[in-house]
Amino acid sequence: MTFRYIWLYAVAVVVVIPYPTETCVVPMTSQLSPRGQERSAESLVKVTLADREKCQPGDMVPAVRVNTTLRVANLREEMNNYNLTAYIIPSGDEHQSEYVAKADERRKYISGFSGSSGLALVTLSAQALWTDGRYFLQAEDELDCAWMLMKEGMEGVPTVLEWLKELPMGATVGADPRLIGAQTWLSYAEELEGMGIDMLGIDTNLVDLIWEEDGRPPYVQDPVFVHEMAFAGKSWQDKVADVRGEMSAAEADILVLTALDEVAWLLNLRGSDIPFNPVFRAYVAISTTSTECSEQQCVTIHDYASILDYLQDSPAQKIVVPGSYAYSGGASYAVYSAVKESARVASTSPVLLTKARKNEVEIAGMKNAHVKDAVALCDFLRFLEKEITDGANVWTEISAATELQSYRAAQQDFMGLSFASISAYGSNGAVIHYEPTDATDKALGTGSLFLLDSGGQYKDGTTDVTRTMHYGQPTDAQIEEYTRVLAGHVDLASVVFPEGTTDTRLDVLARRHLYEIGLDYRHGTGHGIGMFLGVHESLSPAYEPGYFDSNEPGFYKDDAYGIRLENIMLTVTKTTPYTFDKPSLGFEPVTLVPFEAKLINQTLLSRKQCDWLNNYHATVLQVIGDELHAQGKQETHDWLVEKTRPLCVASLGLSASSSSSKCLVVLALLVVLRNQILF
Repeated sequence: MTFRYIWLYAVAVVVVIPYPTETCVVPMTSQLSPRGQERSAESLVKVTLADREKCQPGDMVPAVRVNTTLRVANLREEMNNYNLTAYIIPSGDEHQSEYVAKADERRKYISGFSGSSGLALVTLSAQALWTDGRYFLQAEDELDCAWMLMKEGMEGVPTVLEWLKELPMGATVGADPRLIGAQTWLSYAEELEGMGIDMLGIDTNLVDLIWEEDGRPPYVQDPVFVHEMAFAGKSWQDKVADVRGEMSAAEADILVLTALDEVAWLLNLRGSDIPFNPVFRAYVAISTTSTECSEQQCVTIHDYASILDYLQDSPAQKIVVPGSYAYSGGASYAVYSAVKESARVASTSPVLLTKARKNEVEIAGMKNAHVKDAVALCDFLRFLEKEITDGANVWTEISAATELQSYRAAQQDFMGLSFASISAYGSNGAVIHYEPTDATDKALGTGSLFLLDSGGQYKDGTTDVTRTMHYGQPTDAQIEEYTRVLAGHVDLASVVFPEGTTDTRLDVLARRHLYEIGLDYRHGTGHGIGMFLGVHESLSPAYEPGYFDSNEPGFYKDDAYGIRLENIMLTVTKTTPYTFDKPSLGFEPVTLVPFEAKLINQTLLSRKQCDWLNNYHATVLQVIGDELHAQGKQETHDWLVEKTRPLCVASLGLSASSSSSKCLVVLALLVVLRNQILF
C-alpha cells in the first residue's frame, strides 16, 4: 500500500481554528531570479478588446454591465506602490472554495463579473478575465468594454500562464498567497522564473485596500450548529478516530484540512458563513501526538488567523497538506509554505472520499430529502402551469423562484436553498448559470421555453434538479433538441459499467445524440453533491458505490432559449450474468420529477429509452404520488398521473430511431387496422 493510497482513504481534527476575528495577513514573498530568455517572435495573445460583443458603437449596453473603470484605476495605483507589473485576482477564498462569502467576492468587485468561476488579471495597461463555457454570455454582459474576455478552451485563447509570459523580462506578478492553491502557485512561479518574471506574494490584499472605501461587506457572525447523529450516521469522534488510525499507519504527525465542507462533515457541524452552503470558515489540524488534551479525543479552539503561526511553529516531523481537486484548490500557497519543507507532504485530502461515499444513514437521508423536494417541485409546477395557461396572473422569473422557495420551505427539515434558483425564460435560458435580477427579470409566457434549475438544503440531504417546460406550442426544433438532450440523459442514467470507470469515459453517452446533428453544450455533464453540504462536491474521477452525482446534459441557443435536464443519481452495484475482471456498477435515479411529454418526439427514442422513461415515471408516480396523498395534495397527484402516462412507442412494443419516423407511423396504422379487423 503506497503512502498516497493510504491518505486517499484516510479521514481527518485536534486543533480546530474556526471563526475569524480579524483578517489573516501573511508575508509570503518568493524572489525569483530572471534567466534572461528571449520572447517568442509570435505573440500567443490572440484575444483583443475588438472581440468583445455588445461593445461596438451603437450597441445596446446590457442592463447588468458594471463600470469598473475607477476600481481598476485605484488598483493600479496600489500596484504601482508595490512595484507590480500585474496582479492576479482569483475567485476563491482562503479555502479555495467555489462559492465564497460576500466579503471574499474580490474578483466580482474588481471586474463586475458575478459568476462562480473565473480569474481576473490586471496589468498596468490591460485587464482580462478568464472563465469557462457556463459563463461566456454572462461575462459578455457584465464586463465593461475595457476587459478582455478569455473564453477558456476556445481556439486562440491563451491560458493565464501564457498571457503572463508575454510580460517583459523583469516584470513582477503579484498575488495574495492565501487565495491561490499551492500547486497552481508553484507551477506559475516555476514557468515565469524561466521567462525572467518574478511571482511575488503580497502580504496585503490590494483589492481589499480599495474595496474598504466602498464598504466591503462584513463576514457573517452567526454561530455554528450541530448536525445531529440521526442525520450524520456517525459521530465526529468516530470519524476523527478513523482518521487518526490512518495517520498513524502512515506515520503522519499532523493532517491539515482546509476545505470547508470537509471541516463541517468531519465535525458534524454546520454554519451559514457562505450563502447557500451550510459551512463555516475554519481550518482543522489533526494530531496524533497532541499533548494539549488529557482525553483520547478532544478539540481545542484557536483563533482563525493563527493557523499559519501554528504550522510554522510546529515541531512535527510529518505534516500532510491537501492537494487540489475538483471544486477545491487544496491548501493555499500560504498554508503550504507555512509548513517547513522537510516536514511537508502534499497529498489528496483523506476526508475527500470518505465524505463522498455516503454511509447508510446518509444515503437514506438523501433519498428522503429528494422525495420531499420532488413533492414541493411537482406541487409548484402544477400550480405554475395552471397559472400561466389560464393567464389570470402575471408571473416572472423572480416571482416564480420566490414562490417555489415557499413550497420547499413547507417541507420538513428545510434549511434554505442549495443555490440561487436559475429561473430563466426564453433568451435568459441560454445563459447557463443565469440568476434573475430586477434588471433582467422576464415575464413567463407561452411563447418560449422556461428552464428551472433549483434545489434545497434539508437536514437529511441536498438537492439539485433541472426541468425545462413550455406552456404553449414548442417548435419542431425545440422538441428535437429537448428529445436529444433527454435521450443522452437516459443513456447515461441506464448504463452499466465496470468498477473503476471514470466520469470522462461515460460523458460521451450524454452528448452523442446532440453530436449526431452537430450540437453540444459548454459545461460538464455532472458533479458530486453533498449531504446537507455543498451542491457541488468533489469526487474521485472513478465512480464508487455510495456516490451521489448529477446527470445534466443540455443545449443552449444563444439569445433564444436553453434546455437542461438534471437528476441526481446514486452509484450502486449492479448484478450481471458475468463478471469479466471487475464488479459492475450503475446508477439509481434519486430525483423523482416527471419529464415533459409535450417536448418529447417519441420517434427519436429507442425501445430501451422508452422503457427506461416509463419505468422512471412509474416510480415517480408510486413514490411521489404516495407522498402527495399523505400530504393531502390530491390536485397535484392528479396532475402527476397525467405527466407520467406511458409513452406510446414503448406501449406499442416498437423500436424507433431518428431515421424511422415514417416507418413508425405506418406500423402504428397497421396495428390499429389489425385491431379493428380482429374486434
